[in-house]
Amino acid sequence: MTTRFPLFFASLAALCIPAVYAADGGHPVLLVSIDGMRPDYVLKADQYGLKIPRLRTILASGAHATGVRGVLPTVTYPSHTTLLTGVWPSKHGIYSNVAFDPQNLNAQGWLWYSEDIRVPTLWEAAAKAGYGVGSVSWPVSVGAKGVSYLIPEYWRAPKSSEDIKLIRALSTPGLVAEIEKTAGAYIDDLDQAEAGDRQRTQYAVAIIRMKKPRLMTVHLAALDHLEHADGPFSPSALRTLEQADAELGELEDAMSAVSASPILCVVSDHGFARTDHSFNLVGALTESGLPASAHLDGGSASIVMNDPRDEAGRRKVSEFLQRLADEPANGIERILNSEEISRMGGWTRASFWVDMKTNYSVVGTGPVNTARKAAGTHGFAPTHSDLLAAFFICGPRRGALAKPRRNRYAQYCADAGQDAGDQTAVRRSAGAQTRLTTRLTRIICLAKPSARRSCPGEAGGSCLRPL
Repeated sequence: MTTRFPLFFASLAALCIPAVYAADGGHPVLLVSIDGMRPDYVLKADQYGLKIPRLRTILASGAHATGVRGVLPTVTYPSHTTLLTGVWPSKHGIYSNVAFDPQNLNAQGWLWYSEDIRVPTLWEAAAKAGYGVGSVSWPVSVGAKGVSYLIPEYWRAPKSSEDIKLIRALSTPGLVAEIEKTAGAYIDDLDQAEAGDRQRTQYAVAIIRMKKPRLMTVHLAALDHLEHADGPFSPSALRTLEQADAELGELEDAMSAVSASPILCVVSDHGFARTDHSFNLVGALTESGLPASAHLDGGSASIVMNDPRDEAGRRKVSEFLQRLADEPANGIERILNSEEISRMGGWTRASFWVDMKTNYSVVGTGPVNTARKAAGTHGFAPTHSDLLAAFFICGPRRGALAKPRRNRYAQYCADAGQDAGDQTAVRRSAGAQTRLTTRLTRIICLAKPSARRSCPGEAGGSCLRPL
């Protein structure tokens, strides 16, 4: 059965877990994001000769999606925020990795700060439900509400030893100092990809063992880094995923040692595409002299008008972008207008969105279009199959999650600012439905197999496969 569903449904699968098990005293939840992991790394592990015993076990004993449709753009920070909130970037406010800064006043600062998230998060919902919450290196977590044991993702000068002082200052007071006595120095330099994941894992394991959180979120970033350098399914990417699997095992073992019957949820934020060409959109737009700026996201770029009221300028920009798209060598897949951007839940300031063919990246320097060393990127519109993200879950489910096709059938549905959809033939269960926040309602719909239906926001899509 091919099962694909939007990224915010994956978030709601996790969001609903504390409420589903509240009557049973609440099971602990370990939510691990392996950045850039395509689902076929796991679903086709034999094809790639991958030694990933933990992920194979989750696949065999739990439930999964064959693909999760992401957000616009398919980059790390908007995607992780959707996983934590259940709504699109247009609603939660994290529209990219890097802040839009056409005058370069922010020194390429990323959207690190949780105060920019405009809706409640899973952390807050869990804390309100009485869960102790821990988190290591989750994107957009600086100052995160609801997290008692926090080490956020942040860097400014990662090659300098001074950066660790920032990490200490931004983390829960005393937490980094306490752990580094036994685990060694924390690493925030993304270029030390595999070593960084080792330390993130060690620090997360220490938090689990010492603080015993009931919800733990962990972000492993090395796979993404190696895929950017060498492409998806490259030898370095396969090696790194095997390391991530071992780290997943350490996290799961730590959680199982301190908590009875934990739930393990493994997700990714986006897939990955192999690239061998680039297109310098910034150079082309600058040379045109048109009143707009481009904000780059790897495989796509949003176009922001200098004055959103300038309709004449907007028409000129539209015509210019279409001319660029009409030239095959530029590698443009399509140009999205503001209505299409809105339907995908993308950044509300963008008037247009340039989506590239998946073997092209969009850049800001160099020739207009050129062949490059084979590598990888993401950030394209979420409609490309290579960009599908992953969702795997296992653990106790009132005696049934470990036997995924028995008993109940669960569908995870988001309000996301709209009605939960046609309720014909859907049997609701008050015990399995909760209102975690004022913005996220109708989180779980329990249905018989004959009552399968499309989820809101995804025409023709289906919800999570039967648990």
